[in-house]
Amino acid sequence: MTFNMKKQALLALMLALTLILSGCTLIQKDAAVDAATVILQLGDQVVTKGEIQEEVQNQLNYMSYLYSMYGYNFDPTSAEAIAEAQQTVINSFKQKLVSNAKIAEMGLDQLTEEDQETIRKNAESTYQSNLDYLLSSNYADSELSDEEKNEKAKADLEATGYTMETALKDARETFLSNKLRQEIIKDVQVTDEEIQADYDSKVASAKETYENNASSWATAANNGSTLYYTPAGVRFVKQILVKFTEDDQKKIDEANTKVTEANTKVTEADGRISDAQAIVDSEDASEEDKTAAKADLEAAQADLTAAQEELTAAQAAVQEATDTAFANIDAAADEVLAELEAGADWNTLMADKTQDPGMQSGITAERGYAVCADMTSFDSAFVQAAMALEKIGDVSPKTRGNSYGYYIIRYEADAKEGAVALDEVKETISSSLLTTKQNETYNSQIQAWVDAADFKENLDALKD
Repeated sequence: MTFNMKKQALLALMLALTLILSGCTLIQKDAAVDAATVILQLGDQVVTKGEIQEEVQNQLNYMSYLYSMYGYNFDPTSAEAIAEAQQTVINSFKQKLVSNAKIAEMGLDQLTEEDQETIRKNAESTYQSNLDYLLSSNYADSELSDEEKNEKAKADLEATGYTMETALKDARETFLSNKLRQEIIKDVQVTDEEIQADYDSKVASAKETYENNASSWATAANNGSTLYYTPAGVRFVKQILVKFTEDDQKKIDEANTKVTEANTKVTEADGRISDAQAIVDSEDASEEDKTAAKADLEAAQADLTAAQEELTAAQAAVQEATDTAFANIDAAADEVLAELEAGADWNTLMADKTQDPGMQSGITAERGYAVCADMTSFDSAFVQAAMALEKIGDVSPKTRGNSYGYYIIRYEADAKEGAVALDEVKETISSSLLTTKQNETYNSQIQAWVDAADFKENLDALKD
């Protein structure tokens, strides 16, 4: 079902709030009699011109917002944009009307006390979320009391026409729509043949993508992606990271900042030298310009020499800060290695000692990091140490990293080359296919009801 007006209207409501509060609105108010003109009718349900115009404006506001998010321009006043928004809104209202009719026809609107309580809670939650949004966006820095802020935010919501009563109405409509959806899709199933076909397709696609690109596979695996084919040359490793102290890390960062600043000066001086030299060598330049350029050249060369000296000193400072930082964590790293040598359980020790968040929770902590020889998304020192381990269970010596501290790495397992077993991904595939089939079944049924419905339309009235 493509009826998403409520979601878009909610965002548009927030977007339009500033305009309303400032006394400006994009919606031109028609006379009450004109706004009450019936545009669509199905049985005793009607949609008025005013309702359609409001939703069209919400749609245009929403599109303006989306376009602006991606840096594009959108003209909400263009005839094409208005016509497209109008058609979208009319289609959505038709879907809503037939849905309401079917809900009543099937008796789905007969609600229990439990249903009513669920609706109430959902409405209160949604209303509070909208209120919190306004509090944080409009009154975060206000000196008003919390009670005054709350009253102001409520008034702001009411200025847009959104009240607790509105929230309850929306929550009831959503609840009933969900009941209708469940009724439509209750018999939808996915067959083993469909699962197998989708699995075969995904395996073929993954093989084409990753067979000669193990690095991309490893990165995807570390991100928790579902993968259907594993290339050769990938292994899993775990690490105990012994990080620099905060004070040492700060000193390294400060030293690196000075390296960056010195590099910038070197680059700028190089540019000035190139520009000045070009004028000196030019046959078209006047003697006056060449004389000035020679002076610039000398000054730039002097600045370059100074910048290079500054860079050398900064690089030495980074090295000194880094050496000191490693020296300050040598004992901690040696203690880890000593405990492992004494027979400590790796996973228990890792859980206690590692300072790497990726080894503390999630799939990487459970399985280890996926790494391969040509991987560039990890520190090269980490990758080299991980790939140097000869057999599963081997542990690296303490390895100086290029960024954080010492790596102590354990070779956990090899990633099995080839297609992932169907049983490992069957649930994922089945769930995805079922969702797709349910959506298709639902949308198809709603559209079939729309096509068969006897709507009375007065679309010409929208042209006035």
